[in-house]
Amino acid sequence: MINLKPVTLKNMWEIYELKADRNLVAPNNQSLAEAYGYYAEYGKSPLVYGIYNCDMPVGFMMVAYDPPHKFANINNNGQAFYYLWRLMIDDAHQNKGYGRAAMKLVIAEAKAHAHGEANAFYTSVVPESTVTPSFYGSFGFVKTGEIDEGEEVMRLEL
Repeated sequence: MINLKPVTLKNMWEIYELKADRNLVAPNNQSLAEAYGYYAEYGKSPLVYGIYNCDMPVGFMMVAYDPPHKFANINNNGQAFYYLWRLMIDDAHQNKGYGRAAMKLVIAEAKAHAHGEANAFYTSVVPESTVTPSFYGSFGFVKTGEIDEGEEVMRLEL
């Protein structure tokens, strides 16, 4: 059973050790450092989760809510939004449905906690990926035509 657990001092090393194709997703040590930097700069942290199959770590996810800094070219007309900053599944655990299950959980959580304030969930994909856009598309994300730090932005209406 897939579940999301906050990354804490107790489990950060097992999350740190997970690896995936660096051409498609940043390594987890970079993501954890970015989460710390984000907190230091803006006073709030993105949500950082380990993705677990029961008690076995299989992936990592980082989500920002209503980011205080503007992502380069995202225009959400001043409304709050969620931003899927990272989703990675360890190479040894890919193609088992873990990423799909984790996305269902985080989208359901976003919809439950949006309270009418957040109207969208964004993410971005590297242009070289042929699989990732269709993966996100299967949840209803659509390309916006915007580019954020060299990546194509996708949007899901909440």
